[in-house]
Amino acid sequence: MKAALIGCGAIASRWVRSLLADGRIEIAALVDPDQQAARALANRYELSPQFATTLDEALALAPVAVVVNLTPPDHHYRVSRDALARGLHVLTEKPLALNLPDALDLVHLARERGLLLAVMQNRGTDPGFLAFRDNVHLSAEPPFVVTADTLVTLPCPGFRSSQHLPVTTDLVVHAFDQVRTLVTAPPTEVTCTETPTGFLTPHSAIAMITMRFADGSLFTYRGGYIADPLLRTDANGDWRVEAHDFATRWAPDPASSPKSAETGPPAYQRCITAMVDALHQPGAAPVPAVGNLGSIALLDAALQSATSRRPVPVPEVPDVRP
Repeated sequence: MKAALIGCGAIASRWVRSLLADGRIEIAALVDPDQQAARALANRYELSPQFATTLDEALALAPVAVVVNLTPPDHHYRVSRDALARGLHVLTEKPLALNLPDALDLVHLARERGLLLAVMQNRGTDPGFLAFRDNVHLSAEPPFVVTADTLVTLPCPGFRSSQHLPVTTDLVVHAFDQVRTLVTAPPTEVTCTETPTGFLTPHSAIAMITMRFADGSLFTYRGGYIADPLLRTDANGDWRVEAHDFATRWAPDPASSPKSAETGPPAYQRCITAMVDALHQPGAAPVPAVGNLGSIALLDAALQSATSRRPVPVPEVPDVRP
């Protein structure tokens, strides 16, 4: 099966490595307005693709069946919808879209066309985090007070330097995937602020989020792009949970390797492999992105809150099960 990879920035290397290791998808085209970046990516991994600046150009050069959407977050909806409308399966980086109506539109279109629509959710499916979640659920009863910090450095900020609310749109969505597995009650309200800290680096910023849940649980989050690597957390975050007569913490070492013989491939590679598995399932193509709609509802509310600087109710996710 042949794919067009759209967006040749820093995250593309993870996808190329994972797809090459899997072997079931051939990268037939690299698409990016920056052709220098596309050719550098091809040379790095000894690829021999067609090069294009748009999907139209790529389709004229190579008979692809899959689009891998690695564009900046504010392009995700448009690129994914264009691909689905052309009858192409879509594997996309997070977030699926920046608001719930757009995400629902993609899900409905994929289902109508019988196409796969899958989105990266590597932090929410990280084995270490899921073990932490399981311990919480086995050891305590809600309501929970959950706090998390995710402070990371970006040697190569890429699109984030020009992205509106880059922490909320590109980093916080990971925490939304994670907290949804930890607190199972419906979220009711989100308050979000994001403040640029350009005096550190041009792309640095800090986001602060408070989330309330129907069972009384509370989630507070601080995340951002910082300058000093000595102050960073692991990309999975530093998580703390407290309940009645219970407290626990999960804080992976940011200096540890993401892969070892004991832990197996990193979570992003496992997620990509699962997407490729879904492509090769017999029968009608599934739409695993349905499971991500809850995170997009949280992102929708967070972005509205960051703009209005007030608490925003979390929009209800309709039942879109087939």
